[in-house]
Amino acid sequence: MRLFYAAFLDLENRSSYESLIAKVIAEEGNVVRPVPSGSQHQTLGFLGEIDDREVGKYVAILDITKGMPEIPFTLRHPKILFGRGNPRLVCADLHEGSDRVLALQKALRLELGEDPSTIGRRLKHPHVTLARFKRNASRAVAQKVIDALARLEEPSLVRTDRLSSVHLVKSTLTPSGPIYESLAESMLGSAL
Repeated sequence: MRLFYAAFLDLENRSSYESLIAKVIAEEGNVVRPVPSGSQHQTLGFLGEIDDREVGKYVAILDITKGMPEIPFTLRHPKILFGRGNPRLVCADLHEGSDRVLALQKALRLELGEDPSTIGRRLKHPHVTLARFKRNASRAVAQKVIDALARLEEPSLVRTDRLSSVHLVKSTLTPSGPIYESLAESMLGSAL
């Protein structure tokens, strides 16, 4: 099974982003595919294909997050992430709090037994994926989505949230997109 560690946004932000992406799709057509309903999250560590018999090991790793303080954070205006010159996804980067989320990612990777000397190079700036572009989407299509995002959401809007729990999530790939199932959750403590 495909597993990853994640922190889900609160219900208000999930609903708001879901509505925003639905409006982009209504204006620009089906150039992007939203993430599964209610599943907007930060990926804290992708584990890949894991044998079913080893799931307990990855649930146990969640124990390192118990007692860690909650992490308040802010989200920037949604943007387009490009890969090899093509638009890949619509996401919202973390702003305030991103350094603490990176530290949490690093702690999880260390607990997974990754080489401490290479972890820093492999960490990605924390973001929340909101939608994915259709395969072979062009820069012109991306510009239309950028323009729609600028029209539909106030760029100065600061969204706040709190990373209060970490989930071990199972991802099942289907023709209509992934299905996410939380297999285990670890609650963090109170914010500093």
